[in-house]
Amino acid sequence: MDMSFRFVVLARCGRVHCSHASILNYYGDDAPAYLPDIAADTSWQVWHGNGTECPKGTIPVRRLNETTGSQPGEEATLGHEYAIGMLNGPPLKIYGTKATFNVWHPKVEQASEFSLAQVWITSGSYENNTLNSIEAGWQVYPGLYMDSQPRLFLFWTTDAYTSPACYNLRCPGFVQTSRTVLVEGAITPASAIGGLQTELTIHIWKDPGRGPWWLGVGFSNGTNLSAIGYWPVEIFSNLTDHADDVQWGGEIVDNRALGRHTTTEMGSGYRPGSDRAAYVRDIQVAFRPREFHPVSQLIVGATNSSYYSVEKYSNGSFSYGGPHRGAALITPKLPLFPIHCKSPYQ
Repeated sequence: MDMSFRFVVLARCGRVHCSHASILNYYGDDAPAYLPDIAADTSWQVWHGNGTECPKGTIPVRRLNETTGSQPGEEATLGHEYAIGMLNGPPLKIYGTKATFNVWHPKVEQASEFSLAQVWITSGSYENNTLNSIEAGWQVYPGLYMDSQPRLFLFWTTDAYTSPACYNLRCPGFVQTSRTVLVEGAITPASAIGGLQTELTIHIWKDPGRGPWWLGVGFSNGTNLSAIGYWPVEIFSNLTDHADDVQWGGEIVDNRALGRHTTTEMGSGYRPGSDRAAYVRDIQVAFRPREFHPVSQLIVGATNSSYYSVEKYSNGSFSYGGPHRGAALITPKLPLFPIHCKSPYQ
């Protein structure tokens, strides 16, 4: 297998252009036809400490200024490094995936760098800029969120990441339906070395009835998940029926701002081989709509194993991370963004 090509697929960020009005007209009732173990929203984000729930018809959002953190797709590819798991074998039709990540508070050396753990669901290619990708997980990104907390995040591309990057709800495309789960919300507490592990389950599935890709999340060993919202198939060109590939794992950005490799940590900052490393477990894939099964042919790999490595535990789990070199924790002294409720269609 050409491992370098598989990793290149993960390396960029893009923006979707679509009309909220057209999405609303098509999916007016905001309810998936298929609900895999979905429960009521639970309290696991920092803003839940206020006991807050948005009124019916509105969703929680962070009040932001005009800066989106976007940059040209080509610039966004520079210095990205990965430690991931993927399927071994010929391409198959993929209708969803589910995986559980433990959540950490990795040190990020530069505000313009990030560290994350996520799921990638992709289809298409770079040859004619037709790559489509759906991505979700947790991320520490001081330059985007103005702090160093792990946060729930998502983004997607429809054009092989050639458009400027757009995260979360900062561009039209993803339609949030949850009134209590905050996209970009901080996750607390993070996992502790040798102690309690905080886990985030990401579940993405194709609605067999009307077509959108739904996102569900769960927190800390819960068997049920909360439906967050969906990506309408109308915004995609190659994810309208199924995906061709899926990956899970960690990613960092190395900007070499000080003329050397960054000390930004991936996962917990520890390499695999001990119980200190970050992990992904209970990986499942749907090769038919609604039919999720444990992965049977998992392989793993890293793009720069001198700093970040990965080790397979079983067909459904692996650990990853590095380099644990004591990066300086960035805490920018910038204004906080309060939470408010708004219509998802404004």
